[in-house]
Amino acid sequence: MDSYRPALEKWCEDEWGQIPLAISEWHTDEDIAQVFMRLNRSVLIADFLVESDGSLACREHLHIPLDRWNPGSIQAFRTAEGRVRFRHRNFEIHLAARLRAPEWGQALLEEWLMSQRGDVLRPRDRSQRIASINRTKMSIERNLNHSNLDAVRMDFLATSASLASVERNLDSRVRSDESE
Repeated sequence: MDSYRPALEKWCEDEWGQIPLAISEWHTDEDIAQVFMRLNRSVLIADFLVESDGSLACREHLHIPLDRWNPGSIQAFRTAEGRVRFRHRNFEIHLAARLRAPEWGQALLEEWLMSQRGDVLRPRDRSQRIASINRTKMSIERNLNHSNLDAVRMDFLATSASLASVERNLDSRVRSDESE
């Protein structure tokens, strides 16, 4: 990602009139660069195509201004097509679902926006921190409950049956070898 940093900073300065305060990689390879950028009063999710000359062309982006953001308003989840959808209000962007969990990106963006807003909304006492952790836990539990594990269960049952069959065959061979 460091090799793309100057190009990302130039693009951001040309398009948004500022150099990003922070750039975090979502996914990069020789063809694409998908990044999160922290700006002065907003965050940006951008999907770039890497040109043959090494330059970057923005395919799409999602801009989340601080004044339109509320804590928890950024949604991130995996789609059936194997991508990750980030959504804020009526706008969304789809990124590759390769290295990171959707919750990682969501938490990073929320943290950046929270720090831009200041400590006013940051949980201060123990009960507020626990409530925040419980909300995150419930969100993760909902995502896990919606995951489809039927294929894994079927593979597990088939493997268990194969192991039981192998154990029976081994037991019968051991008994026949002992009787001889």
